[in-house]
Amino acid sequence: MSTRELKPTPPPHTTRYEFFEPLGTGATGTVYRARDLTTDLPVAVKVLRSTLYENPTQHHRLAQEFRASTQLEHPNIVRALAMETDGSTSFLVYEFVPGVSLAERIEKEGPLAEDEAIRIVTQIVQALHYAHQRQIVHRDVKPDNILLLADGRAKLTDFGLAKDYNNDQNLTQHVAVLGTPNYMAPEQFGEAKSATPLCDVYSLGATLYTMVTGKVPFEANWPLAILTKKLQGEIPSARAVRPEIGEWVDRAIFAALNPKPALRPESCLAFFKYLTARPSFDGEDLEVTPAAPLTRDFSPNNRRASVRHKLGVGTSATVDTGGFGNGNAIEEEWPLVVRDVSVTGLGVLLARRFEAGTELMIELADEPSAVPSKYAIRVVRVRAETAGLWIHGCEFVNPLGDGELSALLAFA
Repeated sequence: MSTRELKPTPPPHTTRYEFFEPLGTGATGTVYRARDLTTDLPVAVKVLRSTLYENPTQHHRLAQEFRASTQLEHPNIVRALAMETDGSTSFLVYEFVPGVSLAERIEKEGPLAEDEAIRIVTQIVQALHYAHQRQIVHRDVKPDNILLLADGRAKLTDFGLAKDYNNDQNLTQHVAVLGTPNYMAPEQFGEAKSATPLCDVYSLGATLYTMVTGKVPFEANWPLAILTKKLQGEIPSARAVRPEIGEWVDRAIFAALNPKPALRPESCLAFFKYLTARPSFDGEDLEVTPAAPLTRDFSPNNRRASVRHKLGVGTSATVDTGGFGNGNAIEEEWPLVVRDVSVTGLGVLLARRFEAGTELMIELADEPSAVPSKYAIRVVRVRAETAGLWIHGCEFVNPLGDGELSALLAFA
């Protein structure tokens, strides 16, 4: 029986929530649109199919999902609000996200345009990178678990299979298979307990393949047949399905779907750099303005210093969060896209907002494996971008010297 044929799990007995229509039903339960009568806010409630007595492990796993989710306060992760039980049925309360899943979008409209796919992946990379920094591996990244809002924002949901290395309760059996066969890494078939962030890299690559082709990367009728295809190393090419797809997108997918974890990009951030290492981000032909001879005159009267040259390439920046006064002085690394560059500054696109005055260390390399050049930049202005991202206008802490702008333009 397919999940579409399953009957919805009945709502739990509770006086706090008013339940409306099911948003989705799967083998483990049903997600309902609901209203919190205490706060009068819309919520989504995930209700387990089995009772506490029928399957206590599933209920413990739901509790682990809640613990993992409450550690993750991120604009691209659906927030978990509460976990409750009516005595026999457990349910998890999430913020309500008014949108559709990526899977529904692809099923209804077909494959996404390359630039839109990269915009969505940019946001999910942010979410996964944030989770991995907190020792949490999602283990079930797929189009069904990515929600798309009308304004272009993307949110990762369903940490039901998340591996929390800080608070693991040994709920994963040594040989358990957890995840969705078409999207999960080969190593998850045999030993899900040892899943690492490289499993999420694989699943993100498989998800991107589906986004740009409208197909799953490995098609077969049985999970074992899917695993066999994956282990044989027959990595599918997105360009073979849609020749217009950029070479670097195909290359990133190919790298992420390597059956050997050690040969994949070493992190979601590294995968992002593979994906955006060339100007394919905004789906248009980028014309690079020829670099004029540089001078050291950065006065307002020197127009040459303010000429902005398009790049549109992906990289990352680091920031010392101790400067935010929150008591957690750690260095965070954030994926971003460099939109343009001048002698005096950069325009960058981020899935989080940094206030004016924040200093970042940005790195640029012409190959993901190359040693990057690093530049200190300072945010001077911020504005919202329609796809759930923020455009930051930044100035170089030390303006570029002779030849440095030419090197940056060659980077594109």
